Amino acid sequence: MAHCPVKFQYLRGRLPARPLRILDIGCGNHSPTVTKRWFPDCHYAGADIADDNLNAADHAAMDEFFRLGANGSGYDAIPGSSYDLVILNHVVEHMAQPAPIVAKLCGKLAPGGFIWIAFPSLRSLSLPHSEDETLQFCDDPTHIFVPDLREIANILLANGVSVLHAGRSREGFFTSFADAFKLGKRLARKMFTGKFSGRGVWYVLGFEDHVLGQRKTS
Repeated sequence: MAHCPVKFQYLRGRLPARPLRILDIGCGNHSPTVTKRWFPDCHYAGADIADDNLNAADHAAMDEFFRLGANGSGYDAIPGSSYDLVILNHVVEHMAQPAPIVAKLCGKLAPGGFIWIAFPSLRSLSLPHSEDETLQFCDDPTHIFVPDLREIANILLANGVSVLHAGRSREGFFTSFADAFKLGKRLARKMFTGKFSGRGVWYVLGFEDHVLGQRKTS
């Protein structure tokens, strides 16, 4: 059985039952296919500065695609007040000045719509370097901005979006228990080889923070 992504775990029970309109900013890593797996009837709009990290199945899963520029261009083409869910999953850390873009994306939410913003935590600056998946913030050379929970929350609040939840991203008890066991094996390997793999231990080590908001209906 496919594992439900953490971003959707936090939205469970909050989203309306009708087919959703979803806007996914930074839609790489097969996000269109994954999203359609969990919301098969949704209208999925992807948006990114490139599409070379999307395969044919991902393109087929998208109902529309918006080309964005690294300079912040392209967002005006996205219709306002139109989406039940806007996703920025590990995107803002790649932006030199994310605040104006986050503010603009608040206006893309339909009344009552939700926004999920996830990013590496301040804790990630102190985590061990990983030989494969990013774990320490600077493992990824394209990380150029350390987001702050309060800063992101304040942007939402200033743009008519209530903050429903903010803080460290966590998985369910059984997944966390399995990740802790996995972490123990990785630490033992590091003692003998000097190498550490960050794959699959993001949440048990607190790599990710998030802010979940909802646009006010009036």
